[in-house]
Amino acid sequence: MPGITRRRYHSPARQRQAEHTRARILGAARDLFRTAGYASTTVEAIASAAQVSAKTVEAAFGSKRGVLVALVNPVASAGPPRDLVDKIGATADPARRLELVAELTRLAYERSVPEFELMRGAAALAPEIAAAAEQIEARRRGNQARLIGYLRQQGRIRDDLTDDEATDILWALTSYDVYRALVSQRHWSTSHYQGWLCRALADSLLNVANQARS
Repeated sequence: MPGITRRRYHSPARQRQAEHTRARILGAARDLFRTAGYASTTVEAIASAAQVSAKTVEAAFGSKRGVLVALVNPVASAGPPRDLVDKIGATADPARRLELVAELTRLAYERSVPEFELMRGAAALAPEIAAAAEQIEARRRGNQARLIGYLRQQGRIRDDLTDDEATDILWALTSYDVYRALVSQRHWSTSHYQGWLCRALADSLLNVANQARS
């Protein structure tokens, strides 16, 4: 009827069911990508393994590439990575935020090494994977630019750094290539990597005078 605004119905039970379905799809895709390979895995195979329809997979993620992107996204499904993302947003102390960023970075890479290796090795040969890698990096840098903006508002970013430079430093230090070099190639423990990353971020980004007061 004219003049009547329909209210959307939000069911917590329905939302939980949708999250459970997404988690099942991601779990099935992760197993298939690791055993059969990305190229040999189809949306239909993912759907069959997750016991859903192919349309459900496409509705949730858009495509196989979308599933791969979601697999390395900390907020894609419930669990510790997403909890940390929420915690970062709720934490007022800038130095503590960087500590949580270091923890999130370690956890995200630690749980998805095969997927990051897939993108690293195949991006040059497969345009679809290259596009997924670009999408992931663009999203990651966008999130980090927002964090730098917050730190700048709090007066915590070094005065000799522009926001773009600070974002570049944060983006570079938290990259998978750095994690791979130190953990996979130099055999650092993940806890040692996390501690180093936390110190490196603080030393590279934060105003020294304000660090002393925190």
